[in-house]
Amino acid sequence: MATTTFYTHLNDLTGFACRLTQKVYKSGQNVLVWLMDEEHLHQFDQTLWSFEASSFVPHEICLSDQPLPSISHKVLLACGTKLPSINADIVVINLADIYWCNAPQPPQQILELVSADVDDLALARQRFRTYRKAGYTIEHHDMRK
Repeated sequence: MATTTFYTHLNDLTGFACRLTQKVYKSGQNVLVWLMDEEHLHQFDQTLWSFEASSFVPHEICLSDQPLPSISHKVLLACGTKLPSINADIVVINLADIYWCNAPQPPQQILELVSADVDDLALARQRFRTYRKAGYTIEHHDMRK
């Protein structure tokens, strides 16, 4: 069954996203990190290269609305307004206000990262309801604890 896991109230969204990307990558799974736009994509790319001096997360960039290449490096960074078809085995880390359950071929595992910002939390609540309505199993981790 498809699962969406929400990590909310993140104080350091980018740092958490880098650590989570690394964790999923090291587990042997393919990862697609979906960002809001090209500016956020390039910022995340730079941070992923430098967030931890002793680690390396090989990744590839796909610019807005281009077809996604096959994930050969296990981690792909992408953005855009049009959701791509992806293999079901790809874990999506969503850093944008976009509904992956509406993708042409929705992923089986979505990780939704949400900052502590009131507006981000409100948008995440709407995504939560939409995923639940689409039949996803929902998990929630409040990171304030």
